[in-house]
Amino acid sequence: MTIALFVALALAVLLAWVLAAKRPEHRPIALLLSVVLAAEVAQGVLEFGVLAPLRARFGVLVPWTGWARVAVHLAEAVWLVWPASIVATSLVVFAGRKPWPAFLGWAVFVAGIVLGYPSARDGSLPRVLGGSLVLSVAISVGLLIEWFRRAATPATSAHFSLAMILAIELNSLGAAWRVGPLEHWDLSQVVYSVLLGALILLQGRFLWTMQPTS
Repeated sequence: MTIALFVALALAVLLAWVLAAKRPEHRPIALLLSVVLAAEVAQGVLEFGVLAPLRARFGVLVPWTGWARVAVHLAEAVWLVWPASIVATSLVVFAGRKPWPAFLGWAVFVAGIVLGYPSARDGSLPRVLGGSLVLSVAISVGLLIEWFRRAATPATSAHFSLAMILAIELNSLGAAWRVGPLEHWDLSQVVYSVLLGALILLQGRFLWTMQPTS
């Protein structure tokens, strides 16, 4: 993640918590963005503090063992937090349900990657990780469509913000697919930066125009 993108995400998190203090229904969005920010920090620490030195010492394609393998799987588990969090938040915001199915799906994906090691080092791992994101976005968009079809509750800042986040993911996935099937993410970084700016403006608008509610 670039510095500009990290700063934009941090600002989005800050605005989300300020808005959640006035609009309690916005708390799932604040939690989602906070989890994403924490995961990005954890990924950075693992990548530059642990994985990069390991690659320099042992190489990329050598199957790792012991604590090195633990570090690799931990990084993969942290990456999968994002797609799981999208589904969990969509279950809460759009369906009014508990988020535990998303956590179960996260555990299944992590277990599959761990049990499949080192065969996943043949190049299939990026496709598995990318596929988990595609699946999470598809499920979340389905929940959005079902909520819109029912129209049982009025739209809140959480609905608008989560719809914006899904739009970010859809555009990011589209950019990645145009370059290569979930292998090159340069265009995705640009899309994330632009649309995160839109999310910041959206939350700022709610802070400016909406009155606090109990």
